This record gives sequence, structure tokens and C-alpha cells, in this order.
Amino acid sequence: MNNVKLEQLVKDLSENQLSDETQLSIEMFDGENTVACIKVEDREEFPIYMTADEGQVLCITYLFAEDEVDPAKRAELAEAMLLMNVMIPLSAFSKIGNQYIMFGALSPRASIDELLHEIELLSDNVLEAIATMSDYLKEAA
Repeated sequence: MNNVKLEQLVKDLSENQLSDETQLSIEMFDGENTVACIKVEDREEFPIYMTADEGQVLCITYLFAEDEVDPAKRAELAEAMLLMNVMIPLSAFSKIGNQYIMFGALSPRASIDELLHEIELLSDNVLEAIATMSDYLKEAA
């Protein structure tokens, strides 16, 4: 593992919990980039993937894939995401490949309390976004 900053963040996170005492479970993955997978208790279906470098700490959650979007509502989905971006604190929408994501970024000098706050807010925002965006997704078969 070559990311000392990420290792330290994971160690610090594992010694803490969210403000409502929700527990986090964290796994590290080595590959092209070292990534921490953070699962918030009772929200495991939307893990937060965290990376860190000298410029930022980036937290990403995958929302849904392009093939889950109702093609007739794709433009409406994009408009809704743009409008929601301003209203959702400390998080933003984007797309990586065919996956829609929500992300937040912090300074690598952010405190552990600030990082915990970001994780908690991102997790809450993801649930809100999924509820709002479900109207634009295909019906489950």
C-alpha cells in the first residue's frame, strides 16, 4: 500500500463513528489507485469510496448505471441533477463511464471530524438523491 495519507485516514476513521453513533466498516483495496471502501451501518448498498492525495480527499458513491435510466426521461434526469447540485450541501453529481455518482471533496488537511461530517452528509445526500431520482429510472422488473 503506497498511500500513507489514506492509511492514516482509515486508521483515524476506524477509531470513530458518525455523530449519531452510526458505525463505519472500512476495507482497503490496492490496485492502480489505493481506495478505501467505507460502508455506513444500515446503508451498505451505497458504499463510499475514498481516495487521498496531496491535493484532496475524494469521497464517491455510485448511484445507478446509465442502463437503469428511463431513456425517455434522461434529459429530465440531467436537468434535475443540475438543479439539485446547489441544494445538496457539500456534495455534487457527476458521471464516471456509465455510472452516475455523487461525490464530495475535502482538503487533505481536513480534520477527522470534518471527514466524518463529509461521510455522514454524503451518505444522507445519496439517500435523498436516490429518492428524488427514482422517478427517472426504469421500473424494476
